[in-house]
Amino acid sequence: MPHTRPISVHTSTYDTVDNDTLLNVRRIRLALERSPHAKTLPGAFLDRLARLGRVERHTEGELIHAAWQPVHKLWLVLSGGLRVTQMDDHGHALTIAVLGEGSYFGSGSLVHDGEVEKSEAHAIGDTHLAVFGLAQLEREFATDKEMTQHRMRLLHRRFSALTELYRDALTVPLPQRLARRLASQALAAGRGPEIELRGSQADLSQMLGASRSRVNTELRRLELAGIVRVGYRKIVVRDLELLRAAAGADVMPL
Repeated sequence: MPHTRPISVHTSTYDTVDNDTLLNVRRIRLALERSPHAKTLPGAFLDRLARLGRVERHTEGELIHAAWQPVHKLWLVLSGGLRVTQMDDHGHALTIAVLGEGSYFGSGSLVHDGEVEKSEAHAIGDTHLAVFGLAQLEREFATDKEMTQHRMRLLHRRFSALTELYRDALTVPLPQRLARRLASQALAAGRGPEIELRGSQADLSQMLGASRSRVNTELRRLELAGIVRVGYRKIVVRDLELLRAAAGADVMPL
């Protein structure tokens, strides 16, 4: 079992708060502890951050954020997934990313509260999100240099991850490109085997710029190797280490 820091919840702050709220705080805290995007922060910092979040529950296809609208929140995926899309020249939605457990949406807000986000995000199946209001975060951490530095690190890592995906599209063959996409999603969960990745094979084909038949063929190869299990609108990673070996070096969590 991986070691996790104890979760500190100050009950005096919650004398009039119900048990569901306390459970949600603990759930957010555990997700932050596991996520590669937050787990390096000090425990006390994560405690403060968890108390500022709230849990939202969304159903299949529900709009989380509309394209070309200002962003005033940051969303952390607790379970389920987000389909991130942009419109092509013909007005069709194109899937550019699927964000799963441990990943976040709303990177524009890390630059400035109210930054316009041209991508759109919808829930994939039943999805639970931890939502952080940027105005509240800025009030809580107004004089905290560590938060400012962490925001810059998050932006740098997200930019580096996207740069890797662009490089992969230009130079990496499809079998490895598929493994790298799946690994980048799985690594964000920050935990062991049986990691469920939401999304359809159509999503994968759009993200990889390949036909569904070719993507399906490569998925079957991974399944036969015992690396993944393919289900309805989901892929379960059975062996993360084998997937990372197929993906190659320097895969960054998305």
